[in-house]
Amino acid sequence: MKLSIPIANFVRGEQMEEVIELNRDIVSRGVNNMVEGSSPTKIVIVDDHLMVAEGVGRLINAEPDLQTVGIASSATQGILLAVESEAVVVLMDFHLPDDDGIAATAEILRQRPGTLVIMFSSEENEALLARAVEAGCVGFIKKTHSAAEILSMIRAAIRGESIVSTAMLTSLLNHLTSARVSPAHGITTRELEVLKLLARGVATETISTSLFLSTHTVRNHVRNILAKLGAHSKLEAVAIATREGIITLDDRMTHQEQ
Repeated sequence: MKLSIPIANFVRGEQMEEVIELNRDIVSRGVNNMVEGSSPTKIVIVDDHLMVAEGVGRLINAEPDLQTVGIASSATQGILLAVESEAVVVLMDFHLPDDDGIAATAEILRQRPGTLVIMFSSEENEALLARAVEAGCVGFIKKTHSAAEILSMIRAAIRGESIVSTAMLTSLLNHLTSARVSPAHGITTRELEVLKLLARGVATETISTSLFLSTHTVRNHVRNILAKLGAHSKLEAVAIATREGIITLDDRMTHQEQ
């Protein structure tokens, strides 16, 4: 199995030696995690602030169930790394030297649909956040969050839970440019039940238990919901459904504020 693409390829100049050492550390910790237990979830970090990326990378690699497989400092190299490493999760900064994280998100999902791209930034521009949702990102983690919060939200995303607060969702609604949904959207009663649970950040397995359905059936309902709403992700589906009045913010009442 490919553990890492050398991140030394993604930076130049004085940062090279530091990044090579970080890469050795990342691979070493990743191998130890794999030996000690089941294969950890592979994560890529795309951020041109290497001090931040290094700290988060080491934070992740201290966890037995998570593994940083590499760091990219540009959008172009982030796309390459995410695709070639077959990462499950990508932590994506907004502002990168050659392009923005939104364009990189769209390209990663075009090449590897199903990748969990999480916007990882201090950016709070609501229009940009809405664009990220429409590009297919599954949530947002602020760089100001604590280490425990960052790890918790990464794991929540892996479980298929929402990692966007009600307050943030509300602020995004007016900025979404997705096509309006026809009243004849065709959402069935069962799909509406699933959609309301998605709005609460409930994972697929829990929805399966709650509704006495197989996980395969729940996933089929989710695919149908996304197709009917013209959404790229569960997060965008919830945002569109809220904007269109298909569900209400009250349906998110059990969601944890971030």
